[in-house]
Amino acid sequence: MPVRVRCAPSPTGYLHIGVTRTALFNFLYARHNQGRFLLRIEDTDKERSREEYTRSIQEGFAWVGIHSDEPPIFQSQRQEYYQSLFNQLLSEGKAYRCDCSKERLEELRASQSARGLTPQYDGHCRERTDVSPAGSVIRLKTPHEGTVALQDSIYGEFTFNNADCDDYVIAKSDGTPTYQFAVVADDHAQGVTLVIRGNDLFPSTHRQILLYQAFAWDVPGFAHLPMILGADKQKLSKRHGATSLLAYRAMGYLPQAMCNYLVRLGWAYGDQEVFQMDEMIEKFTIDSIGKSPAVFNPDKLLWLNGEHIRLLGISELTEAWLDHLDHLDEDQVYLEAAPGTSQPIRVPDLAALRNPSHRDWVELLVGACQGRSSTLVQLTDHALPFLIRDIQYDAKAVAKVLNAEARIPLTEVLGWVQKHNPLPDENRIHEFLDNLAKSLDIGLGKVAQPVRVAVTGRTVSPPINTTLLILEKSQGHGILAERLQKALLLIPKAE
Repeated sequence: MPVRVRCAPSPTGYLHIGVTRTALFNFLYARHNQGRFLLRIEDTDKERSREEYTRSIQEGFAWVGIHSDEPPIFQSQRQEYYQSLFNQLLSEGKAYRCDCSKERLEELRASQSARGLTPQYDGHCRERTDVSPAGSVIRLKTPHEGTVALQDSIYGEFTFNNADCDDYVIAKSDGTPTYQFAVVADDHAQGVTLVIRGNDLFPSTHRQILLYQAFAWDVPGFAHLPMILGADKQKLSKRHGATSLLAYRAMGYLPQAMCNYLVRLGWAYGDQEVFQMDEMIEKFTIDSIGKSPAVFNPDKLLWLNGEHIRLLGISELTEAWLDHLDHLDEDQVYLEAAPGTSQPIRVPDLAALRNPSHRDWVELLVGACQGRSSTLVQLTDHALPFLIRDIQYDAKAVAKVLNAEARIPLTEVLGWVQKHNPLPDENRIHEFLDNLAKSLDIGLGKVAQPVRVAVTGRTVSPPINTTLLILEKSQGHGILAERLQKALLLIPKAE
């Protein structure tokens, strides 16, 4: 039987890391087995479902490269299908209408709890024939004897006692299906062969299998994934940091790194840590998924993202960086909490960076920043002195580096820059700086570091010859003299 799997998020919030991990596992399983991956939007919760959340789901999956092999279906558009199934169960005596009041149900639960019993519906309306459809719910008439067996592909064999499952609601009083009903109806309609989902949904499995049996439908396989926990071993939530997938795009993470990290939350292939998508597809199997909860480690994700940044070719990384900037609002600034940022950064002029005539120096800049960037936000931070006209000088850098000893090297470099328009290549720039250091009988660092602070405002930048060349190409030759002169004014005058 051809493999068909699905991911079925509810648009009641932005796309979550946990849902993305579940979708990825389904996607990899489908691709590994030459099957089909399907997306279903479970939007029957009218009060909490929003279009912006649906867009977040679709945009997030597109970002990480998880694509549905068939057009997504929306449960809110399938009411006629559900109604036909309700009518079938009612006509076959496998379901019934119930008009028990909220007060009666609350009293029933309280009474059962007081007697140490598990609260469940007592079947009060099970045999009634006088319940009006108006305002009533529909309950499944579950068997009270026997058992249901489940062979979970991850956790093994389980047996459920039918006596533990009450006649649960499958249709609300307004006629819309409950989650338990709609998920089964749609998994059957879509031909799902294996349900891969989080093990927080494991308690629903017994009820869903009973519904399959009521319709005499084939029951799919089940594979329940271990939960994702925070460092405190509690369920992953906002208190552990960002949980929305697209928040990580804004923080400068690569989609391939996110997929790589998420697949390692519960799945392993030996000791290998870094995977490309084609490798994950080739090596992914259900048998390699563990049973223990996975712990979300932001530091590990940051490290892995840096690895993927360094694996990219310069042209690929440049496109990834520009795409990242393209998804930010025009006046958006990065959060100070974003890993590796020294200060909030305004988005650079994207139109100028995408200008084909600027491609050479943009790629030179990206290549110069690649080795020291673990996120695209860090890359922007490192690139900032090359992208803006007026830089801010770091006060500590000025105090430490722009001292009286720096005056002569900076003056010599200023004079040389003014004589060479445009600058020669990187090798000749390095040769000049090295010869200058020798002529002044000082180390090259005593020349390079004052120049670095002078032209970037910082103590860290790409190699100084590369820094000067990129600055000239990005801001024009005059910027070098302008910044060197400004730095000389920052050196305290001798008393």
